[in-house]
Amino acid sequence: MEFHAAALAQLDGLPAEAFDALVRRATELVVAPWDSMALGAGEPAFRQTTFHPLGLLSFYVDDSRQLLRIFDVTWVG
Repeated sequence: MEFHAAALAQLDGLPAEAFDALVRRATELVVAPWDSMALGAGEPAFRQTTFHPLGLLSFYVDDSRQLLRIFDVTWVG
């Protein structure tokens, strides 16, 4: 798993409870990346999932490298 620089910047100021929820969800996605919603019909490798009731995590599944690339973290709280 890797975080894009923009996603890392979005972690700044994230409450501890939200950060813990993000880590738990990201860990689950390592095992089951397809247990998430596709962003669009044309590119199924671009995915989104929630973490905590107020968080949204967007990522890319790179099956050939067995890698998740997290590119956006949104926190509404």
